[in-house]
Amino acid sequence: MPRPDASTTIEASSGLDRRAFCACALALAAAAAVGCGGGGGGTSSTPQPAPPPPPSPVTTAETKASLLAQPSGTVRDYTTTASGSCPLVAGAEQGYYLVRDSGGIFAISASCLHLGGHINPTQGGGFGCPCHGSQYDLNGTVTVGPAPVGAVLQHIQVTESTPGGVLVIHPDTPVSATLRLA
Repeated sequence: MPRPDASTTIEASSGLDRRAFCACALALAAAAAVGCGGGGGGTSSTPQPAPPPPPSPVTTAETKASLLAQPSGTVRDYTTTASGSCPLVAGAEQGYYLVRDSGGIFAISASCLHLGGHINPTQGGGFGCPCHGSQYDLNGTVTVGPAPVGAVLQHIQVTESTPGGVLVIHPDTPVSATLRLA
């Protein structure tokens, strides 16, 4: 008795003839190739989450004139979480501080450079992270780790809404750590 080939076995078990079986196999292979990113690069076609929208500008309650009238070392809080809290999600944006120093006005991120904890103003005129103890000077330069000593918190553009109007922090516009609104 002749030995059945694979197509005969498939036909008997599935009820498909060779042509129908091949059509199904090709359709499955095509679907698998689409599901695997075309089969060539090994990339996944799992939909990637959309990037988060850029952060919206933060309109403050301060004017340039009112903040420049304050002494050097004045810090205004425009953070997004309660003071002293570690991040609910590592790396989550913690908000911003508006700072007045001898050179003028600037804004810095309130996210620690170590793991993104919420930094707080300190009595000594700088900032500290309660999560793991990183310390920053008033300009946002790390003075004590575990954040990398010498690294600087992100400085963010500050503008007037209108000449003489309230100040606006632009989170999507990083600036040099030496730039001041004067």
